[in-house]
Amino acid sequence: LQIRLLSGHPLPPLPPLPSALAADQGMPTAEPAAFDAVSMSPDVPRVGAQGGNPEASQNRLVQMLQTAAHPATCVFHAAFKIVVLLIYIYGRYIHSAYVSTFILCTIFAALDFWTVKNISGRLLVGLRWWNLVKEDGSSEWVFESNPDEGNLNATDRNIFWGVTYVWPVLWAVFLFMNILNFSLDWVLLNIMIFVFAGTNLAGYWKCSTDAKKRATQWVQSEGMRAVAG
Repeated sequence: LQIRLLSGHPLPPLPPLPSALAADQGMPTAEPAAFDAVSMSPDVPRVGAQGGNPEASQNRLVQMLQTAAHPATCVFHAAFKIVVLLIYIYGRYIHSAYVSTFILCTIFAALDFWTVKNISGRLLVGLRWWNLVKEDGSSEWVFESNPDEGNLNATDRNIFWGVTYVWPVLWAVFLFMNILNFSLDWVLLNIMIFVFAGTNLAGYWKCSTDAKKRATQWVQSEGMRAVAG
C-alpha cells in the first residue's frame, strides 16, 4: 500500500509483515525472488577488443616483404623517401627551420633519386634508363630492360611502381598547398623534390613503354617467321 500526501509525493511502501504474523492474519507470504544466473564465459567480446592493432599491421608488412625477391632493396626504395617526408613535415610545420630543412631534404632526395635510378629499378623491375648527351649537345634517352620480364617478382614490381607513382603526386600536393599560402621559399623546395621524383617516374615509364614495344615487335617477328617457315 502507498499513501500519497497532498503534495503528490508517495510515501515509501510499508515493510512486509513477518511470516508468522502474516500466517496468523491469513495473508499470503511473498516468496523470495530468485536471481538469474549470469554467464561469466570468457568468450563474450569486450568493447574495444576489435580495435586497430599496430602489431597486426607490422606483421602484414613483414609477411609482404618475405614474399619479395629483394626485400632489402624494397626497404631502401621507400626508406629515403620516408626520411625526406619526415624532415619536411618537422621543419615545415613543427620547427619552422627552413635552411636546415632545405639542406637535409635536398641531400636525401638526391640519394633517393640515385638509388631508384641505378639500383632499385634494375633489381625490382628489370629496367634502367639514363640520358645520354651527345657531342653536338643533343640528348638522347637510353633504355635497358630485362628480356625475361615474366620472371619478375610480383611483390617487387608492386612496391616499386606503387611508391614511384605516389611520390611525385605527394609533392605536387605540397606544392599546390604552398602556392595557395604564398610560401614562395617552400615552393622552391617542393619544385626541386618534385623534379627529382617526376624525372624518375618519366624515365621508368618511358623505359617500360619501350620494353613493351620491343617485346611486341619481337613476338610479331617470331610469328611472321613461324608462318613463313
